[in-house]
Amino acid sequence: MAVVRITLNALTLLWYGSIIGIIYSGWVVRDERYIVAESGIGYWLGIIGGCMMLLLLVYPVRKKKPRWKYSGSIKFWFRLHMFLGIVGPVLIIFHSGYHLGSINGSVAFISMLIVASSGLVGRYFYQSIHHGLYGEKIKFEEVYHHSENWDKTIKWLQDNSPESAESLASIEKLLVNRQTGPKPSLWFYITHKWKLRKLRVSLKSALKSSAELKLILKVIWRLRSICSLGMNEILFSYWHILHYPLFLMLVFSGFIHVAVVHFY
Repeated sequence: MAVVRITLNALTLLWYGSIIGIIYSGWVVRDERYIVAESGIGYWLGIIGGCMMLLLLVYPVRKKKPRWKYSGSIKFWFRLHMFLGIVGPVLIIFHSGYHLGSINGSVAFISMLIVASSGLVGRYFYQSIHHGLYGEKIKFEEVYHHSENWDKTIKWLQDNSPESAESLASIEKLLVNRQTGPKPSLWFYITHKWKLRKLRVSLKSALKSSAELKLILKVIWRLRSICSLGMNEILFSYWHILHYPLFLMLVFSGFIHVAVVHFY
């Protein structure tokens, strides 16, 4: 698994490095005007890039329409969504020649940059709550579980630092119950992650290093992982609410730009 993860990370870095290199190469020769938006390859880059951006709509529709299974799996459209969300804006950037033209063209271009940036943020949150970009969603049970000899270890903590043991038990109860109780808030996870950090620092400074302490610190780390997972899930849901109207703004401004260019 480690080798696979390292390979995927290397390929991801290579992919984004190549995209950045291509964009930078175009920026260096932008004043040569090899590509212009009005005609030739520049015109068709705009058409192809615009169609790619429109195809991004298929993925969210496919998720909500099980009857569309004949059009391809959700995983297929998700992967295509990720690909088009990068390649489409790159083609549009080359189409523009790195210059802002008319007002409607500028609005469409800036809208595209905002949506593309938003997509990268959403990609980060998505990966933080899944096993990689195309893996399954991370389950609570994978993040938090007790190790062997936990009863003995918590007894050791109660003997050596009763206040810390009580604090840890209280936080653990809240976080574990929160998974099946009312919907947690972002502030809830932020405050408990901070409390766990303070508890970790105080234990390391107050107690001598031992097997029991290492196990306690590992459990604290797992509880902090619950907080991180919960925070990212909430932030991802907020991102969804924001990203959709941004994308609609892009589609609207793109249609206006195409209409003005072709009919006026």
